[in-house]
Amino acid sequence: MTARADARSRAPEPAAVPPSPPALGRSWWVAAVVVTLAVALRIAVAVLAPGPIGAPVRAAGVLAPLVALVAALAPGLATRRAGRSPGAASLAAPAALGFLGLGGLLVDLTLLVDPVAAARPDVLPSGTSALPVPLAVLLLAADAALVVVAVLAARGLRVLARAHGPGVFGAQRASVLVRPVAGAAVAAVGLAAAPFTVLGGASGFAPHSVLDTAFPAGAGVALLALTVVLLAALPGLGAVGTAAVVGASDETGMRVRRAVHTALGAGVVAGVAPVLAAAAARGGLAVSPGSVLAMAGGLLLIGVPARTAVLRSRAAGVVALLTAGAALFGALLPSTTVTTTAPIETGAGLLLLPAAVVLAVPAVLVVVGTPRLVVRARPTLSVAWLTVPFAAGPALDVVLAATDGSAPVVGPFGALPVPTTAVGIGPGGWAVVGALVLAVLTAVLAVGAGFAERRDVSGGWSPLGNRPADGTDTVEPDPTMLPMCALAAVLAVPGFGGPLARDAVAANAAGGAWQNPGATAWGSLAGVVGVAIAVLLAPRARPARALALLGAAGALLVVRLSALVLTPPRAGEGVGIGTWAAVVCLVVTLGAAAVAVSQIRDAVTDDG
Repeated sequence: MTARADARSRAPEPAAVPPSPPALGRSWWVAAVVVTLAVALRIAVAVLAPGPIGAPVRAAGVLAPLVALVAALAPGLATRRAGRSPGAASLAAPAALGFLGLGGLLVDLTLLVDPVAAARPDVLPSGTSALPVPLAVLLLAADAALVVVAVLAARGLRVLARAHGPGVFGAQRASVLVRPVAGAAVAAVGLAAAPFTVLGGASGFAPHSVLDTAFPAGAGVALLALTVVLLAALPGLGAVGTAAVVGASDETGMRVRRAVHTALGAGVVAGVAPVLAAAAARGGLAVSPGSVLAMAGGLLLIGVPARTAVLRSRAAGVVALLTAGAALFGALLPSTTVTTTAPIETGAGLLLLPAAVVLAVPAVLVVVGTPRLVVRARPTLSVAWLTVPFAAGPALDVVLAATDGSAPVVGPFGALPVPTTAVGIGPGGWAVVGALVLAVLTAVLAVGAGFAERRDVSGGWSPLGNRPADGTDTVEPDPTMLPMCALAAVLAVPGFGGPLARDAVAANAAGGAWQNPGATAWGSLAGVVGVAIAVLLAPRARPARALALLGAAGALLVVRLSALVLTPPRAGEGVGIGTWAAVVCLVVTLGAAAVAVSQIRDAVTDDG
C-alpha cells in the first residue's frame, strides 16, 4: 500500500513523443498558409468595407482575426522552433479553428442572398445597405479556406493516429474539461442570443436570436454554437471514466487540450469582437447580453496558459482588479437613461463602492505581492468576488425594471416617476453587467489557481485533502474555531436575509432578501453562500488559509452593513433583525480569525 501511494505521489516522466511521418510537416505548412490566407481575406474586408462603420469597428476587424491566427499557429511554430516534427497539438489547433468555418460560411452567405436580413453592423453601414459582391465573396472565400484547413489538419491527425496509435494524443483527466466546456456552453448561449440591441429604428438593423433567424444565417449560428461545445469536449472523450488511471502530468494530453481550447476560444472571440465593437461604438446600437456571454465564454475557453499557481493567482488578481474597476464605474455612473432627459441618478449602485474596495485590496496583494504573500492572499479572492453580485443586486433590479416598460423603475427609496417606455440602460448599468461577468471569471481563475497550487506542490494531481507543504502553513488544523464558524454560518442567513431597518419596505440596499424579490434576493443569497462556505472551510484549512477565508467572510459582512451608512435613514426607522444578525456574525467571524492568528503565532514561537 505504501509503495503504491509513493508511486502515485511521484510526478511521472513526460512521455516521449514519437517521430511524425514526413508528410505531416508538409500538411502543417499547407494548413498554416491557408489559415493565414483566410485571416488576410477577413482583414481586407474589414479595411475595405464601405460606409461609416467607424474606426473602432475596423480596428476590431483587423486585430481580432490576428488573435485567432496566432492561436492556430503557435503550437506548430513552437514545435518547429524546438526542432521537432509537428505533433498532435500542432495540427489540432488549426483544425479547431477551421471547423468554425463551416458555420461561418452559412452566416456570411446571407450577405449575398439576403443582405437586408444579414444584420451585420461590423461590415454594413446600415441595415438597409448591402455589402459589395466582391467583398462578400472574399468573406465566403475566407470561410471556405478555414474549412480546407480543418480537412487538411484532420487528415494529418488521422495519419498520426494510424502511425502511432491513439496514445499520440496523450491522456488526461476528464475533470480538466470542466472550465473549457463550461466556457463553451456560455459561448454557445451567447451565440444563439441576439448579437446586439437596437435603440430606435434609425440604424435599420433588426437582430434576432437563432430561433428567429431565417436560413442560412440561423442554421449557421446554430452550427457554430454546436461546434464550439462539441470541440471543447472532444479532447476529453477518451478520458471519461479513466480519471483514476491517468498519469499525473501527461504533457502530450495537456498540449493537445490547450491547443484545441485556445484556438477555439480565439476563434469565438475573433467572430464576436467586431460585432461587439460595432454595438458599443455605433449610434443606434447597444451591447446585448448575448455578445457579452459569447465573449466571456470565449475567454473562459482560452483560460490561463500559466502553469504555476503563482502566475495563475496573479492572473486572477488582474481580473479581480478589472472587476473592482467595473464595479466602481457601476457605482458612480447612472444606471439608467431617459431619451428626453438627463441620466437618472437612482443611487442603487452605492453598495458597489465598498464592494470594489473589498475586492481590490486582496487583488493588489495577489498581483504585486511576493510568492509567499500570493499563496496566502489567493483564497480571499475565491470568496471576496461574491461581494460584487451581492452589491450589484439593487442596481441590477433597477436596470431590469427600466428595460421593462410594464414595470416601474425602483430605486433605493421606492418607485421613480419616470416614463419607463423611454428608459434605457445607462453606462453604469452596463458597467454593473460587466462587473458581474468579470466577477465570475475571477472566481474561476482563483479556484483554478488553488488546484494548480496542489499540483505544483505534489508534483502532479493530488486529492483535495492533501495539504501543501509550501512553508506558509506549518500547523495542523485545529477544531477550536469550529463552534464559532458553525454559529457564523447560521447567523449569515438572517444577516443577509433580514432587513437592516425594521420598517424598510422594498428599500433594496436597506432591505433583505424577503423584502426584495428579484436580483437583490439572489445577491443576498450569494452573500449567505459566501459567508457560509468561508466559515465552514476555515476549520479544515491551515491557519493562514483559514485567516484568508475568514477575512473574506468578514468583508462580505462589512459590505452588507455599509448599507446603513450609504442609505439615509427614514423617519421612524429602527434597527432590524438583519443588522443585529450581521453584527453578531461579524463579531463571531472576527473571533474565529483571532484563533487562526493565535495558531500562526504559536507555530512561529515553536519554530523559533
